[in-house]
Amino acid sequence: MIERISRFFFWISILAVFFIYGFISHQKQIFPYQLIEEARIAYNAIIQLYDDRSKAIYTDIDFWDDSGLTHPKTIVLSKDAGDEKIFYLGNEFTHRDFCPKEGCLAWITDREGTILHVWKNIPNLWSPLEKRESFGTLRAYPVGGYLYPNGDILVSYQGENVWPYAMGLAKFDKDSKLVWKNNDYYNHWFSVDEEGRIYVPRSKVIESPLKLKGDVYINCPKKLFPWETVSILDSGGNKIKEIDTYKALIESDLAGVFVDYEKNFYDIETCDPLHLNDVRILPEKIAHSFPRFKPGDLLLSFRSRNGIGILDPDTSLFKWFYIGSIQYQHSPRFYGDNQILIFDNFGGSEKDNSSRVVAIDVSSGHAQTIFPRKDVKIPSKSIFSETAGHIDINDDQKRMLVSWTHQGLVWEIDIESGEVLWEYINTHPVGSAFGRIPVYTATYVNKLDFPLNKGKLP
Repeated sequence: MIERISRFFFWISILAVFFIYGFISHQKQIFPYQLIEEARIAYNAIIQLYDDRSKAIYTDIDFWDDSGLTHPKTIVLSKDAGDEKIFYLGNEFTHRDFCPKEGCLAWITDREGTILHVWKNIPNLWSPLEKRESFGTLRAYPVGGYLYPNGDILVSYQGENVWPYAMGLAKFDKDSKLVWKNNDYYNHWFSVDEEGRIYVPRSKVIESPLKLKGDVYINCPKKLFPWETVSILDSGGNKIKEIDTYKALIESDLAGVFVDYEKNFYDIETCDPLHLNDVRILPEKIAHSFPRFKPGDLLLSFRSRNGIGILDPDTSLFKWFYIGSIQYQHSPRFYGDNQILIFDNFGGSEKDNSSRVVAIDVSSGHAQTIFPRKDVKIPSKSIFSETAGHIDINDDQKRMLVSWTHQGLVWEIDIESGEVLWEYINTHPVGSAFGRIPVYTATYVNKLDFPLNKGKLP
């Protein structure tokens, strides 16, 4: 008994000594105070970084920048890089140095990255929520953007924690003031013609089952799924015409594009049958390169079908449809020489798990990888975007801007050689961390007929 009591007081004495020394080391900041303090700071930094990144998951950040970069960076990689200015879409985390409270919705830079003009983000643009079901904190983010020569911008929005996710279109003037908005389920990327008409995907909700043809039905276990159309709007956002893409496919004798070797050929089970993600207009200046089509015909991309098609908006029938070498593609573009360029999300090298840019010959259906090429070096081997991806071709059809959206990376590429000419890295502070903010839209700017604010908001 006495031995146990002795041991007890021995250990109490040892603990007391450590406690007293610890107190003195903290007060006098002697060994091991510095080691403990550094460990505490490191631990708190890790916890803070984890918290910042956890809280930022909803911001759609897939890549965190641990390279030391803290702000966007541009790099001219070749003397053959273009000199056009570039228009970008952002979100609530981009360029808070210029848009402190709400982040910048969009901006224009020169090739050195100098800010020439900014538009501020408008918080709560789509609140109160209408005609949609919310299941958490709503976050609406910009996807498609169009810059008018007078400084107006037209932006499509999609939402997180809401269904349907299609939020609508909004137009802002050069000073970031809202001109109009339309929440009628518009989404993804759209086009504007020379008369100012807007051609945009629309995803209205319908109830399953949907009859396709004869006894063939689309069945969604969730009961509700998107019914997708091409809406044609006037410059004020008012609907002129709507083309039902399901009906267009069936009446164009393309019902087979819906079938994915289902066990029950009469019951196609899916809740995302088409996923229309882009509408492009065949421009007059290159229409001669596509003898089967006429100016104003529409190029559509259906992600869920791994297919693209060209639709006559006058007859609402498809003139051409392609399924083959592309997988979950985005951003098809009329290129010329009877070719279409496409951001092919999953069609790249299996070895590198990369996305690619592919050219499809409309006449033969032949697919050729334009970028990357085995014999041409690139700045980074990681070029994969699971969703999104964006292409813009310059006026002389020699160069293209390619946005590897979720890497926050934009490259200017020589189309003929595959050489990367210029690079933009979209890194911004997110709390105490630094994130690569996705680039959903980056386009060449050819004409500016408005005074630039140099990043200073009115």
